[in-house]
Amino acid sequence: MSLPLTFVTITPKAKHTATVIFAHGLGDDGLEFSNNKEMRTIASQLPHIKWVFPNAPERSITAWKGDSRRRSSTRGWLDVLHEPLMYSSEYDDIQEYDEGIMQSVKHLDAFIKSEIDSGISEGRVVLGGFGQGGAIALIAGLGGSQWRGASDTKDGWKLGGIISLGGWLPMREKYNKRLAMHASTIPVFWGHGVQNESVTWGLSWESAKFIEDKVEVRHGQYTKVGEPGVSFMSYGVGQWMVESEMEDLRLFLKKILPLEG
Repeated sequence: MSLPLTFVTITPKAKHTATVIFAHGLGDDGLEFSNNKEMRTIASQLPHIKWVFPNAPERSITAWKGDSRRRSSTRGWLDVLHEPLMYSSEYDDIQEYDEGIMQSVKHLDAFIKSEIDSGISEGRVVLGGFGQGGAIALIAGLGGSQWRGASDTKDGWKLGGIISLGGWLPMREKYNKRLAMHASTIPVFWGHGVQNESVTWGLSWESAKFIEDKVEVRHGQYTKVGEPGVSFMSYGVGQWMVESEMEDLRLFLKKILPLEG
């Protein structure tokens, strides 16, 4: 099938039995993200997994308008209305903001469907992302049909897992109302740096806590990583990935996407 966005792939070295679709952060692209040392290392350790890195479309960034130091548009999965980044209930009432997110959900849906059509089962597909890529992965991966409008995906996907590295929930009230009925059954790895100034640890943790009435949220419980619900893990870094986080992510993927004969 024809995909709506360009993308980069890390091809599995063994028999392909699982796929991770990973959305980059604001202003980044799939090629640059796929080439970083951390991604290449974890891909080599899980040779049965194909990694797909879609390129987000160019979009205007509201918070950057009038700032001569920045371009008025860049690759992104959703708009940034204010900087520093914060949660505001006004986001839930802005139709254009909502529609922009729904368009990104549909783009990622196309990549998920492509993997399923190629023979990978729904439960062997993981959706993840970094920064606002993590935000859109939480929405598309745990969200139901209301994020999609007219769609044949029914109440969202029953994926093998979700990854959010440095992500948050930009629309909390709508997110809670639009969670898929089966969201609580999906394992989520949610990693965040305590020194992250772009997306603060507090913003991310508040986002996770906001949905705990519908999805189990655990903080720092290593023995439960990979089980249904959110495993929220904190790391002593800023907005990037460290070796300990990548090792935890590897163990998460190894548990939910085990090597098959």
